Amino acid sequence: MKIRTKIQSYSSLFLSVMLILLSIIVLIAFLWISVERERDLLEDQASLIEENILTKDLISGDSDLMEPYIPDDGMVRIFDNEGRLVKTFTDEEDLKGLAVKAINENGYDFTKADGEYVLTYRYLFPDEGKKLGMIEVTQPQDTLLDNLSTLALVLGGASLFVILLSILAGKWLANLILKPISIMSGTMKDIEKSGEFKRIPLSDHSKDELQVMGVAFNRMIERLERNYNQQQQFLSDASHELKTPITVIESYSSLLKRWGMKDEAIQEEAVEAIHHEAVRMKKLTEHLLQSASRTEPSADVEGKIELISFCEGIAQTFRRTGNREITIESEFKEIYAMAISSKLEQVIVILLDNAMKYSESSIQIMIKRQADEIRIGVKDYGTGISPEHLPHVFERFYRVDSSRARKTGGNGLGLSIARTLVESFDGKLEIQSEVGEGTLVTLILSHQILI
Repeated sequence: MKIRTKIQSYSSLFLSVMLILLSIIVLIAFLWISVERERDLLEDQASLIEENILTKDLISGDSDLMEPYIPDDGMVRIFDNEGRLVKTFTDEEDLKGLAVKAINENGYDFTKADGEYVLTYRYLFPDEGKKLGMIEVTQPQDTLLDNLSTLALVLGGASLFVILLSILAGKWLANLILKPISIMSGTMKDIEKSGEFKRIPLSDHSKDELQVMGVAFNRMIERLERNYNQQQQFLSDASHELKTPITVIESYSSLLKRWGMKDEAIQEEAVEAIHHEAVRMKKLTEHLLQSASRTEPSADVEGKIELISFCEGIAQTFRRTGNREITIESEFKEIYAMAISSKLEQVIVILLDNAMKYSESSIQIMIKRQADEIRIGVKDYGTGISPEHLPHVFERFYRVDSSRARKTGGNGLGLSIARTLVESFDGKLEIQSEVGEGTLVTLILSHQILI
């Protein structure tokens, strides 16, 4: 059963039950109040007869004298102290057959006489302490029952009308409540069919739970779309970068297979090219694996490191492979710190690699000690990064210039991996850049300094 149908059915059923119970209560209350009122009238009538029965000789006198004391369409009967009927006053033949009941105290009786309901009040009247007899006053209740039937019809009709309105209101309420859910469901189906990322149109006026759910859904779609676009961009760039070294390796392998084994020059050229392309593929694969496993806990242990000589060793490797001038600047000859050497080395390698890719001039490594912090900055004098790109350079697969990145072999993972590594040992990365002036990336270590 659909939620819309459930809301309509349950709300209408609940309202129907409530209206039926309310109608029953009203009918019972009306009947009780009406009967009590009739009882009071009959009791007053019997008391009035008792007051005048002897003084005005109502029993033995003319029956017309009793006329004012007889209820409309009713009957008055007088009994002696032995319970024998003395006198009957009525114009209704149907009431004369009413059975006689002997009682010892005043009381009411609701019975049927010739198919009609009647209310009877029996009143014992004494005289100087002696029981003389009983006055019985009877009145038909057809008017009361007619009024009760009329009230029941009115309540039934009103209840039916309200139930019909409740069905319409339930339908409107279900549409109002389920509209955002229906839109969300339709949007999901459209996404499933078309493969496109779509968002739910939301109203700014509503602040209910469905609005919150819709906002959360849109945020989720935005995040999925962003991740999907980043992955598509990365897959496109990775396929472009992998295609070239694979093609080179395949070409030189074919060359070796045909002629290279007999020509030493071709053999040396092919081996060098294959080795170079294999190294490129290895670096790209390592970046991918590191990015995929960036959240895994590390079992590395911190150790004491002399930072200046540590950075000098890394810089020397880049000087040989990149044929670039790399200088180290520091006010101190030695600076010791507790750090994880493998992670620290990987971060500095990434920063130097980026500086080599995006600049053509010399590179500076600046090591400073300030209070309980150590700052290791890598400065290049390349093209720099524009301000709108700076907040995003640490995002995975983000590249400032995709065409430039393909030329330099970048895949948008380096700075993201570096930031993850730095955060794993409670450090920080800061970046400053100006277009045409170059870029400075600073690694901040907050560990205790050892001198």
